Amino acid sequence: MNKRMKKAALALLVMAMACTAPSARARFGKDPDLSAAGLRYAAQKKQAIHLRYSVYASGFEALHATLTMNLGAKAYRVKVRAKTQGLIGALFPWRGSYITVGHADHGRLVPAVYTARSTWRKTEETTQMKYAWNGRLLKSTTRDGKKITVRHDFKPALTRHALDMLTGVLAMLQNAGKIHACAGIFPVFDGKRRFDIVLKDDGREMLEPSRYSGYKGMALRCTLTVRPVAGFSKEDQKRGWLAVQSHTEARHMLPTLWLGRLKGSGAVVPVKMEIASAFGAVVAHLSKPGAD
Repeated sequence: MNKRMKKAALALLVMAMACTAPSARARFGKDPDLSAAGLRYAAQKKQAIHLRYSVYASGFEALHATLTMNLGAKAYRVKVRAKTQGLIGALFPWRGSYITVGHADHGRLVPAVYTARSTWRKTEETTQMKYAWNGRLLKSTTRDGKKITVRHDFKPALTRHALDMLTGVLAMLQNAGKIHACAGIFPVFDGKRRFDIVLKDDGREMLEPSRYSGYKGMALRCTLTVRPVAGFSKEDQKRGWLAVQSHTEARHMLPTLWLGRLKGSGAVVPVKMEIASAFGAVVAHLSKPGAD
């Protein structure tokens, strides 16, 4: 394993483990009504969802992750924690924590504070973004080792209509739950770069439980791509998710995400994700579903 494989696994984690919210229907319809597409926050009652994921890279267990979602009619809080495991963990000791809190304004998702913290060996990097009541980004603070960078003024091309990563994926998954299909373009700003998450429908598939996965049932099969918009350097095109995406496009196999409903709650969650890179397959599985 080398550093590019590590970046592939971590990029997979960030995109696949984000978040979702409950939907009233317990099954996916056969014929999705795309005219019903919307990005409205759909939680109607308080709900706590706790999920565990395992990520495998070229057959090696690479990461463990937990996803906790506290959802209410007027507010949401989502937290993802992850850490490299096994041989990959010994070679590439990394851990990360991602948290977003926000509220619903007439059904619209509005982030309040987003915090991303990652540790690579003994170096920690933290980014925190604070938003106004209407969702406008007010301030971004990044601490990289002893260096602190604070930004107040942002170019409109970077932040206009954009959400933080977790809120953006929450909107994406809620939309899929509402229209019973994978579709849409979802704008995200991560503190440095502005990009679109593009989701496209690739049919449905019945998944069976295995020693890797705890999910059983019908799942939406989606292709997922990230489209750079602004703030990207030439180096950004050669690393992280864009490097992984380039590998998959060269093999005519776009990153694939499976979305399924949890029994009982009806919550739509990522249940599997797979990418095919030059370094082998990277696969994430929902290993332990659960909801209160």
